[in-house]
Amino acid sequence: MIAHSAFLFTACRLFLGLLLCLLPGFIYSQPQRPPAPQFSLAQLRFAPVNSAARPTGLGGAFIGVANDATAAGINPAGVAFLARPEISLSQAWGRSLREFPLSATSDQREAILHFNSALVNLVYPFKGFTFALYRRLAFRSEFKFEREQFLTFSTTRPLTLREQLGAAGNFPGVRSEFSFEVWQDAFVIAKTIKRGVRIGAALLATQLRFGLHEQHYFAPELWLQPEVSAGTAGPNRANGLYRIYHAQRNEFKPAWNLGVLFELHKNFSVGAAYHHLPSYTIAHLRALPAYSLPDRTPNDGSDNALQFQAEETETPFELDLPDNWGFGLAWKPDGRNLLALDVVFHRSKTLLQGSAQNLPQDDLLTPEGDYIDPDNRVDLVAEDFVSLRAGVERLLLFSQTKMPLRLGFYNEPLFGLRVAVEDSNLEREYPQAGARWHVAGGTGLIIKNFRFEMSLDFAATTMEAIGSAVVSF
Repeated sequence: MIAHSAFLFTACRLFLGLLLCLLPGFIYSQPQRPPAPQFSLAQLRFAPVNSAARPTGLGGAFIGVANDATAAGINPAGVAFLARPEISLSQAWGRSLREFPLSATSDQREAILHFNSALVNLVYPFKGFTFALYRRLAFRSEFKFEREQFLTFSTTRPLTLREQLGAAGNFPGVRSEFSFEVWQDAFVIAKTIKRGVRIGAALLATQLRFGLHEQHYFAPELWLQPEVSAGTAGPNRANGLYRIYHAQRNEFKPAWNLGVLFELHKNFSVGAAYHHLPSYTIAHLRALPAYSLPDRTPNDGSDNALQFQAEETETPFELDLPDNWGFGLAWKPDGRNLLALDVVFHRSKTLLQGSAQNLPQDDLLTPEGDYIDPDNRVDLVAEDFVSLRAGVERLLLFSQTKMPLRLGFYNEPLFGLRVAVEDSNLEREYPQAGARWHVAGGTGLIIKNFRFEMSLDFAATTMEAIGSAVVSF
């Protein structure tokens, strides 16, 4: 009797298995949700902020000059020049343009006006040492961006699920808000150790203010079209929300700077500076809401609707602010002219650590239902930069008033990620950060113990004006 029951149970299992194979329309196996990037930092771009008017007017070439209060944040050894207390205030006004991929053939630019207290300096010589305090904005990037959905693919076949959800060059609708600021509060100590040799060090409390909130949209009704013309755009619909990225951090961490300045001759000086910046762990939340696509071919006897369950993952990553070290030369052929040149190396290859820097857009689906990277390479990388800075200054004399005229140029690094694989569509989403060339100039008035200076800084996509006031006692 027991053997007979076991035989019937086994027969039922075989019959049900055969039924499932022959009647696939009765039961629909939900597909695996296509992979999504673990983080969304395609627009992560940030650049150093100019600290004061005089260094800006010289194209940032100030490591070898460094002979006033504004040197504290560039080469801390330079404040050892000062024999009297000084206080300086600097203010910056700027307008910048950012480009975002809008479609396969065009970009959108967004202008941002910002107003920052760039630098506050206080210098006080005491018993052979020179002490300084300063607060400055070191890095900044901020924007709000919205892009409509854009699809580009062959019209001779239906869309695959992967293409529907943003792979192979398709752009989902995006709403993104990003803010990035690094503030520094520093204590500086400098000393002249012997004639013509000065050293300095700074201890900094470095504050990172980081915020990202991004939503991706997809219009489900496009799924119903067996063929869609290339370039069809769908509106951003709330019911098409299928990816959310969110990250936020506000944290202080220590950092330090070192500087040295040599006067090889009364008309020639050489400087060197090293700036060590901290890294921050940022918890990045990726939410994939419950998402459904309707039956592409209704009334065919089977339910081919696609339904995905909600998913949520938190992926911490390490944001390593780029250290930099540089060397500067300053030549004063006479008391009224100055030529300056700096070379600065920025280490940013380790900009992001701990997150998967592989993009699913170029992955392939195996027969087993898994996604693999065809070239088995890291898709996103960061690069080190070398900045060249040069400037000239001429001092005009008018009775008891001096008027400096300055002109400079430099290439400003843009720190960010770029795609490392050869894929034109991914290159649009993660373009090479590169560097922007700037032309700067400035002037001012020096009346006894008071100095007022103004500089203008121009690049292809930015314009900035900086004013500084310096008072010595």
